[in-house]
Amino acid sequence: MHIKIWRYLLLSLLSLLFLTGCPGLSDFDKDLPGGYSVIRTSAHEVKIAPKESEGSWGTAVIPTKVTEVAWDDHYILAKQLGLKDDEASNNGYQIPDEKNVNFWILEVATGEVTGPLDGTSFTKKKAEFGISNDIVLQEIDEIKEWSGDE
Repeated sequence: MHIKIWRYLLLSLLSLLFLTGCPGLSDFDKDLPGGYSVIRTSAHEVKIAPKESEGSWGTAVIPTKVTEVAWDDHYILAKQLGLKDDEASNNGYQIPDEKNVNFWILEVATGEVTGPLDGTSFTKKKAEFGISNDIVLQEIDEIKEWSGDE
């Protein structure tokens, strides 16, 4: 009888591990032009920062949570959601605020950041900077393996 209980507990534990996944498996960094990177350290901690060395980045130039990004040799574009306190949590956990949408433009050569911008201002600034409409924002999960040459 004890063997059946132990097998059941072991099977339950393994099932729980598979269902919840392991922390860090979806974390990644993606190199961008000019020595910048998209860094994802958790589900809601996704930002753009200069790469200082392998596995080390400076202060974020585009704050978390970056949800979409696009780039060419001259500009990095980003869509970002602000974070808000999770009402279901009492430990300061924050979640994306779908009502707090911002756009950012980073000029690769100078490091100058324009933003946060609303959608209308973002479109105007792209035109002002001469940024091609062919540079289309992509979901962060889509760019993990994307080389940018496609």
